[in-house]
Amino acid sequence: MNLNATDRITILYNVILVIFSFIFRAKIPAYAYHLAFNLSIILIVILLSFRRRGSSWACTVSLWYPLVLYAPLYYQTGLINRVVVPQFMDGIFMNLDVWIFGEFPGFFLRGKQGNAFLDEFFHFCYFSYYLIIPLTGILLYCKDVKLFESFVSQLSSLFYVCFFIYLFLPVEGPIALRNEYYHQDGLFRTVVDFIYAEGENPGAAFPSSHVAATFLIAWWGGAHFKRLKIFYWLTCLFLSIATVYCMFHYAVDVMGGLLLGLFVILTFNWVGREPPYREDPSRKVYST
Repeated sequence: MNLNATDRITILYNVILVIFSFIFRAKIPAYAYHLAFNLSIILIVILLSFRRRGSSWACTVSLWYPLVLYAPLYYQTGLINRVVVPQFMDGIFMNLDVWIFGEFPGFFLRGKQGNAFLDEFFHFCYFSYYLIIPLTGILLYCKDVKLFESFVSQLSSLFYVCFFIYLFLPVEGPIALRNEYYHQDGLFRTVVDFIYAEGENPGAAFPSSHVAATFLIAWWGGAHFKRLKIFYWLTCLFLSIATVYCMFHYAVDVMGGLLLGLFVILTFNWVGREPPYREDPSRKVYST
């Protein structure tokens, strides 16, 4: 097998889910489907690793497949995230927001009446998350395939850590407040509501994977595309605000996402750095 770092972390996460589903099979409806799903991913990743060197299409697919997997694996967490903790823990997180800020920050960010332009702007910022991941992937792939491979490895590690946390810390987010304050008028509000209704399952609010991933992406984009550095960090800033403004997340979810993104960056930089060079005195050459 020719497993790369992304393959290993993907297999590891799916093995954990197979074990989780088997242990809690009595509490998981249709647990056999979860077992089949995660075992299939493991098998596909292993098969791709065998084909990587002998086939150009298999090599390309093996580089890009994690970006396709994030959505179904994320969706899966919403189906099994109340096995260990049966109730959402939103009361604790809302109380944390109130304790830190005096009230839920979404109220004073948006105001009582809101603003049609700002509502649409911040929903676009929230939606930009679904654009910036493939955009950055394409840019890095075109620049250097090895850079792209390293980026996907780090992004996958971050997502899988988030997904694992969701299994044991189910937080729905202030969606009930959103339903009270927002209605489907405006292009990006409609698009975001559709994505949430069709592609989301409740219980994946803390830490915010939107914020964590965008922070990591901004670091990669800013480091490797200097002209786009301001664009990337402004996107990260406005998206972080948007998650609270649009009432998908508590402010503490954003803080958790930023800290997790920073942790992943620091961890990979520490692990990946080269050891300091030490000159070997026995090999020193003296001029005569």
